[in-house]
Amino acid sequence: MPFIPMVKRGVAIEDLLMPIMAEHEGIDEGEVIKALKAHVKPTVNHIPSKTQVETPKINGMRYREMMSRREYEKTMNHLQEIVNIVIDSPNGVRKSTILRQLRKENSHWRPKITRWLHDLLEDGVILSDGFGNGTLYFPPTTQVQDRERKYHRLVAESLQVNGEMTMTQLSKRLGCDGGSNRHKVRKALEDLANEGWIISSNRNRWLWNL
Repeated sequence: MPFIPMVKRGVAIEDLLMPIMAEHEGIDEGEVIKALKAHVKPTVNHIPSKTQVETPKINGMRYREMMSRREYEKTMNHLQEIVNIVIDSPNGVRKSTILRQLRKENSHWRPKITRWLHDLLEDGVILSDGFGNGTLYFPPTTQVQDRERKYHRLVAESLQVNGEMTMTQLSKRLGCDGGSNRHKVRKALEDLANEGWIISSNRNRWLWNL
């Protein structure tokens, strides 16, 4: 226990093994390493991806069946206008600014724009730094370190402490199982994989790439 604060401050486990083993004769070195690793705070820094990721397209199928041709075309035009505004805002843009640029700052359009933003996020056409008031929306090419890292950190910690896990297991552990919340975990996994921090096994399980 006296060495745990040192681990949390970033002292290498290898540097702590010798004094620990000296104080506790007969203790298993593997168990010591395992116990200390459980308290390591993962550092998830950005490493530029070597592979070019294809930019997702607007998914119009969710609207096509429930709308007339005229309504569908209008909706797709509005969606593209939203995407264009976000793409032109590499440092992020708030919903209020999007509404203002679209000239739709009223109670009729606000819920529609909110729903469309949610759909675009779910499809990965745009990105965000979180949810609720003050959310910023980013282009899909925005570097990972410019966005909220909460779920990246939680995924990293879960894989380090618990070993390899499926996305379903991670979603349940992080309270994101079901509905649109799963895309938080999916996006975190994609980013961490692109950065080289995690890898996928043949059984669709993710594990920390030591």
